[in-house]
Amino acid sequence: MKIKCREIVKALVDINNININVADMLWTAFSYIDIFSFEAIKELQSLGKSESEAIIDILYDFYQLNRDDLDNVRIMDLYFLNNLKKLDPEQYLNNPYVKAVTTEGKRGQYALKYFNYAPYQLFAYDEIKVDYHYQEMSSIGYFVKPFSYLALTQNDHIWMSLNPNEIETMKPFIKNGKGNVLTLGLGMGYFPYMLALKKEVKQITIIEQDPHIIKIFNELILPSFTNAHKITIIKDEALAYLRKNKKGQHYDYIFADLWHNPVDGLQTFIALKKLNLNIECWLETSFIALLRRQMIILLEEQLEGKGDNAYRYAKTYGDKMINHFYHKTKDLVLETAADVENLLSSENLLKLALN
Repeated sequence: MKIKCREIVKALVDINNININVADMLWTAFSYIDIFSFEAIKELQSLGKSESEAIIDILYDFYQLNRDDLDNVRIMDLYFLNNLKKLDPEQYLNNPYVKAVTTEGKRGQYALKYFNYAPYQLFAYDEIKVDYHYQEMSSIGYFVKPFSYLALTQNDHIWMSLNPNEIETMKPFIKNGKGNVLTLGLGMGYFPYMLALKKEVKQITIIEQDPHIIKIFNELILPSFTNAHKITIIKDEALAYLRKNKKGQHYDYIFADLWHNPVDGLQTFIALKKLNLNIECWLETSFIALLRRQMIILLEEQLEGKGDNAYRYAKTYGDKMINHFYHKTKDLVLETAADVENLLSSENLLKLALN
């Protein structure tokens, strides 16, 4: 790859590195639930801070950031303060599934049980948004009172949960579902429950390979379904099912949710998209953002002059994708901002990843 617009690419590399660093910062803030307290927030508010500003002030101390450093201020304002939102618990507690499915219980290594968000505990409540500078913005939410949500655990580790993030990120796919629907992955059954409430959805076929998930669903969740007659579960591996006589072609809508996050699901996401069955995937925006990160890492390495030997081996699937992008773009010449924009477009990234 020949890069003639080096300054443009260097600016993108800087943004990409900030995106990666901010994601690590957010993960740390989401993981440490005791860094906020009601008393600390109120003390800062008494000094004239808004609730959001008080939370950001605590994060400055938590990350040990210099408040006089303009780069720190820009990052905290752009990535944190501008995306911070106090959530209304009733918006989620009145969800039909949340109101209907309340049974706790255990079946083997899996269990349904309630967990809590503590007051002011931060979490991602929706899919990321990517602006025209390719800055990745997380939706950061919190409640001011304890908030309970039902979760499915495996060996006492949360496998999935019906929290605000699940509810928000599923909205566009629930809206799109119609007719005869195929769902890849069962989980807690939130997506099929919400689809079954729609008159335009006639039948929902769910593919799930784990018999323990099917068992706990059938015994503890399905009895609470309003339209359980619309639900059919088939024990099979999703890709194997789709490859058998191209069964996906017999459905009006196909939705996949087979991963916990984009990193662990990227290989499956790519494999599904290669089937060319018009499958909509949970967290698709995040998958594309991950591909874009990998492409920009490649651009950074090309600025450093790396050649064929650097792309012979891969330790992870992400490394494998970077190697793949290298070989697909070896003859590419980037001369203008438009060339870079075309390279990093969602459509082009997915096209390169699939071919």
